[in-house]
Amino acid sequence: MSTYPIETEITVNSSRALDFADFAEKVCDHIDNYSVPQYGDSGEDEATNYTALDCVTAAKKYLARYGRSQREQEQVLDLIKAVHYIQMAADKFNEEIS
Repeated sequence: MSTYPIETEITVNSSRALDFADFAEKVCDHIDNYSVPQYGDSGEDEATNYTALDCVTAAKKYLARYGRSQREQEQVLDLIKAVHYIQMAADKFNEEIS
């Protein structure tokens, strides 16, 4: 499996940015250890063919489930999934307008 080198240290100027960076690590862990093994990586998965609107719709699904699960861990997992779909929507949107 290929790895993609990224900067492991980022500079943040606020505690909000630091909080987001910490959460982003959780999102990346979920993608690498659950989403990609389960569905495939970009170019191989169903979401490759999604539009920005499809990604927003998927994010809304996970956001709508928030607060309804009996297991607390599922609450955070739904938020992680929503953030991943929002990121994909932003990327797709940028592709669609260029």
